[in-house]
Order: sequence, then structure tokens, then C-alpha cells
Amino acid sequence: MKKLVLLSSFVLFLGFTAQAENIDLQEIDNQARMDRPNTNSIMFRRNAEQYRQLSDDERADIAARREEARKMRLQQEEYARRRAAEEMRRRQMEEAQREAERRRAEALKPITLYENKLKIYALVNGEVITSSDMQSRINAFILTTGIPYNAQTKTMIIGKVLQSAIDEKLKIQEAEKNKIKISKKEIDKALAQFEQSNNMQKGQLKKILTDAKVSMKVWSTQIEADLAWHKLINQKGYNELSISENDINKALEEIKKDQKKQKFMVSEIVIDKKDAKDLNQLVENLRNDPRFELYAMQFSQSPSAANGGRLGWIGKGKLPSVIETAMLKLKDGDVSDPIAYGKDFYILKMEKIFNPAVDKPEVPSRQEVKSFLENKKLEEYSNRYIKNLRSRALIEKKV
Repeated sequence: MKKLVLLSSFVLFLGFTAQAENIDLQEIDNQARMDRPNTNSIMFRRNAEQYRQLSDDERADIAARREEARKMRLQQEEYARRRAAEEMRRRQMEEAQREAERRRAEALKPITLYENKLKIYALVNGEVITSSDMQSRINAFILTTGIPYNAQTKTMIIGKVLQSAIDEKLKIQEAEKNKIKISKKEIDKALAQFEQSNNMQKGQLKKILTDAKVSMKVWSTQIEADLAWHKLINQKGYNELSISENDINKALEEIKKDQKKQKFMVSEIVIDKKDAKDLNQLVENLRNDPRFELYAMQFSQSPSAANGGRLGWIGKGKLPSVIETAMLKLKDGDVSDPIAYGKDFYILKMEKIFNPAVDKPEVPSRQEVKSFLENKKLEEYSNRYIKNLRSRALIEKKV
């Protein structure tokens, strides 16, 4: 009898629980949102009657579950919106990237000068630089720098490439006068090292140059000039490398003083006002392309161009006031607007700002200071040497 009573109680409990669980929460929720609930709905009347029979705790539990379901639904909707927005941004970025790559490929196509008709561009002590040489060199410039040849850059590119070709002639001629000759084996070794440093397979460079319409002969001549000049400067500039202990001590003292002051690592591009065209376009390119040093080497008319435009660390009071004022407005990585000063325009890039209150500099070793001073003297000697060769050479520019 006792078992029967217990069983009956258990059945009643299950029935009551089933009654609570059978309430259509969605129907109640939908009706509650409507201005005029459909009270004639059989489902509404049944659920409303069941709902009135629940205890306060059960009603609170239903309300809590309904609120949790609402929040979950809102979270899912928000997540779906974010995913859709992210997907749209991703597709837009991919499309923009594809379009940029297409335009870049179009802009960097190899050029053809004078429809491949042979013309003399310049004579350097009687040696000829032809339009074929120039075409190959300009294509090499486009290939290595990624700077397009167009109406904005044409004049500067031709001027820089021609000067580079003239300097190559002068360097090789001077090296030969000093009995310095670069062998084919040395050139091949340099070509192989170039491939390795650029993660190319053996022989891949030749295909890349062919596709870009760059003559292997011109490319090899550039390497020959660099190797010959390096040997010549190290040979003739040996006396320039005399670095005394006193020189090192002075340099270290200067470094320690500088490390107590705020200073700025700055690079520059200097262009004569009479040659300045489309400077705003150049500045825009510089702000969108991290390779400032390549533009400086090709376009800048300052001696710093040979060093990628880098001026090194500069303290306050070291530059003309108009240039310093513009420099002090820059943050790390910023490129300035063109700054008019004297007969030139200056474009600055702030590489880094050193703040002694925040940064903790390391004092270089004596050997590092010595190497720095030696390289600086060799660079100065090289610049003087090539400048002297230009002044003494018979150079005729035909175009």
C-alpha cells in the first residue's frame, strides 16, 4: 500500500513537471511582444492558464531562461554581423591588393627606347654609352627598385641612370690605369652570391633579367665596376685608414656626450629647384613605400645619396632652422613635405628619435669605433676620388 502511494506521488510529480515543461515559452514571448496579443489563440489560452499555475520560483526560472535565450540570440546575431563585415573587408582588401598588383605590374613593364634604334647617349673619355645600354639600365633600375618609369619619374630616372653609367665607365677606366682587372671568375662568383642572398636557384637570375629586358652584359658590367672600385679604394685609400688611439678616444668621448642628449636619426632627399617636378607625387610614393634609401640613392642630389640619404644621428642646432623646425614635427617613420631652402628642396624621413630619459644606449667597443671611423674615411675618400674623376674626364652627353 505504501509503495502504491509513493508511486502515485511520483506520477503526480512527473505530470506536474511535464506540465511546466510543456509551456510554449516562444508563444508567450511572441504574444508579449505584440501590442494586441491574440487572446483567442487556443495555444495562448492554454499556456496562459498553465503559466498562472506555476509558483513564483518556477516563473522566475522561466523568465531567466527566456532572458538567457534572448541574450544568446543577440550574441549570435552580433557574431554573424561581425563575420559578415569581416568577410566583406577581407574581400575588399583582396580585390584592392589584386588591383594594386595589376597596376604595379603594368607600371613596372620593361621600357623600349627609340623603338630599339641605336643612339649615342654619351661619350666618356671616348667610350660610348648607347641607347641600348640605357634601356637595359633603366629596366634594371625598375626591376631592382620597383619604382615605375612614368611621366613623373622619367626625367629623374634617366638623369640618375645616365650618371651611374658614366661613373661606371670612369671607375673601370681608373681601375685599369692602376692595373686592377676583374676576372670573369670573380664576376661569376658575385652573381652566384647575389642569387644565394636573394633565395634564387642557380641560373634563375639570368631568366629574370631576360624577362625584364636587362642585358646580362650590362648587369655584369655594373658588378665589375663595383668590384674594381672597391679594390681601388682599399688599395689607394690605405693611407686614409690611419686611425690613432687618440682618434678613438675622441670619438668615444663624443659618443658618450651625445648619449646624454636627445637626437634624431634622419635621412634626406635633396633635389635642385630647377629639377623639381611632381614633388608631391614623390612624397606620396615615399610615404607608401618603406624603401626611402632606394629613392635617395636614385633621386637625391646630395652627397648623402651614396649612403641611401642617411645623415646619421643629428642633435638640435645642427641643421638650418627652417629644416630643423620641419624635422622636429616628425615622428618615427614620418616623411616630411618638401622643404624649400636655398636653391634646393629637402625631403626628410625620421628614422628614429633617441630620448636619453627613456632609451638605454650601449657604448660601442673600441674596435667598433675604429671600424666606423675607417669606413667613414674610406667613404669620404671614395666620394672625393669619383668627384675628381668627373671633373677631369671628357664627358659629352648627346641626349
